[in-house]
Amino acid sequence: MGISSNVRFSQQAFADFIKLNYPLLSDAPDLKTIEAYGVLNPERRIAQRSWFIVDKKGVIRYKKVVAQKDPWPSNDELVAELKKLQ
Repeated sequence: MGISSNVRFSQQAFADFIKLNYPLLSDAPDLKTIEAYGVLNPERRIAQRSWFIVDKKGVIRYKKVVAQKDPWPSNDELVAELKKLQ
């Protein structure tokens, strides 16, 4: 699932545009989850682009934070990280 500081209707438009097949959650307006994961940009009050893989016990096993213009991790990279949990 994804989470952002955007309001729900904005997220749905984004998800439709890039054809996401997983849910997006809104952390607006308090941003508590984004802050707890350490990816809040305090000046702009938005989340940094980041990916987490969390195991069944709630332990973060993978974290990648990228700058706005940097490429996202590939699906192959994420799948390889998921396979490490098996």
